[in-house]
Amino acid sequence: MDAAPSPRVSTLHTRLHRFLQTVLLPQEAAVNAAWRLAATDGGAALSALLAPMQQKAQLAGLWNLFLPASTRAPQGLSHWEYAPMIEAMGQAAWAASVFNCAQPDAATMQLLDSYASEAIKDDWLDPMLRAQSRCAWAAAEPDASLYRPDSLRTEARRDGDAWVVHGSKTWVHGLSDARTSGLLVLCRTDADAALHHQFSLLLVPRSASGVLAGRQLHGWAAPSPPADVRFDGVRVPLHHVIGEPGQGLDMLQMQQRLTGLHDALWALGAAERALRLLIGRLQQPAGESPAVHHPLWQQRIAQARIWLDTTRMLARRCAWQLDQNDGDLPQQELAMLQAQALPLALQTVQWSVLAHDAQAFDDTLPLAGWLARLQLLQQLAPPAQVLQAHIAQGELLR
Repeated sequence: MDAAPSPRVSTLHTRLHRFLQTVLLPQEAAVNAAWRLAATDGGAALSALLAPMQQKAQLAGLWNLFLPASTRAPQGLSHWEYAPMIEAMGQAAWAASVFNCAQPDAATMQLLDSYASEAIKDDWLDPMLRAQSRCAWAAAEPDASLYRPDSLRTEARRDGDAWVVHGSKTWVHGLSDARTSGLLVLCRTDADAALHHQFSLLLVPRSASGVLAGRQLHGWAAPSPPADVRFDGVRVPLHHVIGEPGQGLDMLQMQQRLTGLHDALWALGAAERALRLLIGRLQQPAGESPAVHHPLWQQRIAQARIWLDTTRMLARRCAWQLDQNDGDLPQQELAMLQAQALPLALQTVQWSVLAHDAQAFDDTLPLAGWLARLQLLQQLAPPAQVLQAHIAQGELLR
């Protein structure tokens, strides 16, 4: 694994850091306030702030960097090259949106670029690459577990020239965003096939008759909280199946690999800046000497640095393996990264929140946004017991 960046990546990385310092971070307080209120005002204020920055990002060549080897995004990087970019975007909870690199949209676009027909790419992927539309993932179900596919109940049956979809989904992100025009729905399409080939991924238009939005989980994420969705006899054209029928679980696993790696790298970027903010706060005069000299805080600073550097190497190795294995990643590697990255980032942010006291929740700082985002990612990540089982199984197969 060659750790040296190419000249192109070095140039892009320098350009990205300059962009963050001169364009993005000066607007941090205003965007933080708009981000916090977006769930109640429809996101109008947030869109008005992000749109000019997105235009500047496109002009700077910092747009759609996540999509490797695609004619539709020629500026895209390999996973290895992209890793330090998304880590840098972790400096704010919303920064990746400025570069059209936010999850889960980035993984959705990669999946469509890899599996969808040219017609679907023209109609659905291209507007997403321009940040004009979104497609929401609809895989999880209220009374089922994605880790037990046999418990999933949403089904699609073929009827003439269409699929007819019945079922319910939960934790659907982006449904309240006006740009969301479609949903990628994991459905059982062949109950007689082997379990791994029973499911397909259908692209369901948001406006289709029978797509019924349910409750929104406002406690979890701004600006677009996850929601429940019911599909009541929704008719979907046959050509709206992504890839081939029976490939649904393969695509779900691809989406989980990509979002897992992205979220870990983003979390490392957040934790890195949180540590700098923590140290800066502790160095301020307080009593007889700054709190930074207290053994407890020095222990925490040292622990955070050890976590950050060791986890970063694991994340970069995972990105390198994705490139070497044509988008595949050993389950054990991803499980180790997920078991370490999000908890360490959340702990580092919590220490910084503790040091900043009430100021931590001021819009001038990113701490509140990080805290909410990391808690959501922890909730969406596989449980610790599942990750530990994957890691142990990898060891037993050595």
